Amino acid sequence: MKRATRSKHQTQPEHEIHIWTERERRKKMRNMFSNLHSLLPHLPPKADKSTIVDEAISYIRSLQRSLHLLQTRKIDKEARGASAASASASASGCANLEFEPIVGSGAAIFNQSHEQGHVNLEGMGVEPWTSQPTLCPAGGSYHFQTWASPNVVLSVCGEDAHIAVMSTPPKQGLLSAIIYILEKHKLDVVTAHISSHNCRSMYMIHAHVNCGEEYLESSTSCEEAFKSAIGEL
Repeated sequence: MKRATRSKHQTQPEHEIHIWTERERRKKMRNMFSNLHSLLPHLPPKADKSTIVDEAISYIRSLQRSLHLLQTRKIDKEARGASAASASASASGCANLEFEPIVGSGAAIFNQSHEQGHVNLEGMGVEPWTSQPTLCPAGGSYHFQTWASPNVVLSVCGEDAHIAVMSTPPKQGLLSAIIYILEKHKLDVVTAHISSHNCRSMYMIHAHVNCGEEYLESSTSCEEAFKSAIGEL
């Protein structure tokens, strides 16, 4: 009898500890579910635990998709910024000039091209070219020749040319006017890049001309073809 009483007294503390541990565990679980529920404001106040868990999983997956999308946009934006910086650096390397604002409206220039059949780029600040033309070498080596005005730089190498135009402030329709001139002179636009910063726009155009028989027979060089297009004299 004494042994049974002693054994009963020994098991009571263990049972109480078990009850207390279980109570604390449930309390901790309630707090965790409450905190999780507070992070999902679209759920009703009396949502059950299963609903809270399912909605939390869906919400986490949605956040992961949003994060992936934002990271992709960030990478694309950085790539475009690097491309614009590279184009600006190429323009600066052609000539060390202080670019001045383009005179006249790009839209007005483009309209004039339709009315008169040509676009006069003198209004953009293009000065007369002074270099002597050289015929395109047949299989020979090419070299760069550069002409510049306050806001236009032309660098010609054989059948290709890089044209840099600075516009301050940006002029609406200016790019269309430039492309119209190039196409009128049968010059192909390979690439065109536009970079803007504050109130300034830089147009970088890679153009190509096929210096074939028609140029050689008319004694017209590739350089003259590009200069005629830019000068529009």
